[in-house]
Amino acid sequence: MNLTLFQVFLLLRNMGIPHLKRNLEPYAERGAIAPCNVVVDGPALAYHVLSLASRTTIKISPFEQPSYELLGRTAIQWLEKMEECGLTIAHIYFDGYLPTSKRPERMQRLIRSTKELFKYHSTTVTGVSRERSRRKGEKKVELFPASIGGETRSKPPPPAFLVPAVLDALRGSKYGPITEVMGGEADGYCAVHVRKSGGLVLTSDSDLLVHDLGENGGVIFFTDIDLDSENIKLVAPQFRHAEICRKLSIKPDVGFSYMAFEISADPHLTLEQAAERSRRGEAVMYSREEYDSFIKTYLLPETAPKTVAICGLQLDPRISELVLRYLQITTTASKEKGASLEIFLPFLLDCPSRTSAWEVSKPIRKLAYSLLQSGQKTSLKTVSEMRRLQTLSSGSQVDILPSSKVEEECNHLLSNIGKIKAHITDPELLWVVLSIYLDIDRTVERAKGYPLSLEILTQEARGKLNEYSWDVLQVFAQVQATFYSLRMLEQILNLQERKGNAVDGITALSDLPSLDKFLSLADFTETLQRLREAGGLECLIDLCSDMKDMIPHIEAIGKPPKSNKDRKRKAQPGVVEGHQVRARPSNPFELLNSRDD
Repeated sequence: MNLTLFQVFLLLRNMGIPHLKRNLEPYAERGAIAPCNVVVDGPALAYHVLSLASRTTIKISPFEQPSYELLGRTAIQWLEKMEECGLTIAHIYFDGYLPTSKRPERMQRLIRSTKELFKYHSTTVTGVSRERSRRKGEKKVELFPASIGGETRSKPPPPAFLVPAVLDALRGSKYGPITEVMGGEADGYCAVHVRKSGGLVLTSDSDLLVHDLGENGGVIFFTDIDLDSENIKLVAPQFRHAEICRKLSIKPDVGFSYMAFEISADPHLTLEQAAERSRRGEAVMYSREEYDSFIKTYLLPETAPKTVAICGLQLDPRISELVLRYLQITTTASKEKGASLEIFLPFLLDCPSRTSAWEVSKPIRKLAYSLLQSGQKTSLKTVSEMRRLQTLSSGSQVDILPSSKVEEECNHLLSNIGKIKAHITDPELLWVVLSIYLDIDRTVERAKGYPLSLEILTQEARGKLNEYSWDVLQVFAQVQATFYSLRMLEQILNLQERKGNAVDGITALSDLPSLDKFLSLADFTETLQRLREAGGLECLIDLCSDMKDMIPHIEAIGKPPKSNKDRKRKAQPGVVEGHQVRARPSNPFELLNSRDD
């Protein structure tokens, strides 16, 4: 069916209602929030916590971003404070599947984030901000500040794993039993909850005002809440549907949705004008099809089929969506040859002038995607990964492994993890070593360039590392991508184990830390030093035993730097412990010489 002009307008508006919250504020109930049940929009909580934890930092420096541990801890403290003030946290919902209608909005958001990253890079091309605070926010975060300041200068993207990090923390706390990743958007489930049971939805999304919240349901917004410490009360405007309908003299059943539709159709209307039109049902009378399409988004939001398949599994939101979309493919006509799957990967702070940091760990995700269809009869050939995007595209295609290759690749990965564990006892370093190895392996496979990870290790060993450089950010992003790729693999293996398709060696991934234990950018230089001292170089030599040209370069990192006298003899290749090696490229990005026959 062709889109009408009105539907195109809605698409451009991303289905949002312009200025709805601001227009409704005079009709909100003001004062202390009486004891009641509160349903929490999980993603909105995560971003609110980020804004709180970032108040005492330099927002233009990625080194100033709060740790995942702090973000999770602050989320729990914030909820506990709500309870101290007489409110009951009834449930916390997270998105586990976004409707297909959201795809244009997600694509535009990804393109916008990419442009912002390029802009940030262009203003810090010689290195990111060198100002380092004393990480004031790591000790205590003000939970209800008077205001949350903004930052207008170019700044890095938010922490890549913000939402799953907060989710991890909640699952490991007393809020675990009431924290849930759903087979749809969180706001729809929040609305249904209060419509059935009463209470308030706590969110940052004004679109929740359009949902049917029932006679005893309402909405409060994170940024509106103030603390009355003297009376131990929380104060905020409360947007209660039934009361607002009475004040505006509109029908409680359809009046609010009529009014929201009027404002969407004509954003220049005042609230009073929209209320008057809704009382007469003007736009609905002449545009019934458009109205039905509009309100369906709020009354009947798209949810995934087969959500029972993930019940009880502790999946990240993006991994949940990947699984549910795959299950959807298995139940539709998309089973035909050529069916494809799509995933929006977390947005990393990597160097825009280099290949995406996700590329190094692609073999792990290829294995994860291939295992996803283990035991199924689908003919899935590729998965489209959405990462950095400058223009609309179908993403980066990852080919699915033939079923005959899956076990071989799985054993290869598990073997490498076993080798790393034989050398490294510090669990925090395991995944750093694996990421460096994958970088080396990819470089050798492409037969050009020099592994950036080895260049950074060399600079650190020689005391010449600029920890604020984009090269360091790139290597750290590659470590993040490797870690999250393993997390994806682990969660998909857990899914297969539930289905009776267990893979030997799944326990090898049991050492993956939760996100609150994942290393931070601020500590990355120290981590590289610890890696060298803990036998990381010897481990890399073991992993690279079939890459003879690379071994001398790894060995050289652990040796004292050459004297000035030695450097003058650069015409002749050197000998390192019996290995004949070529002179190291003066430019680390020069093509590697081809191997000896």
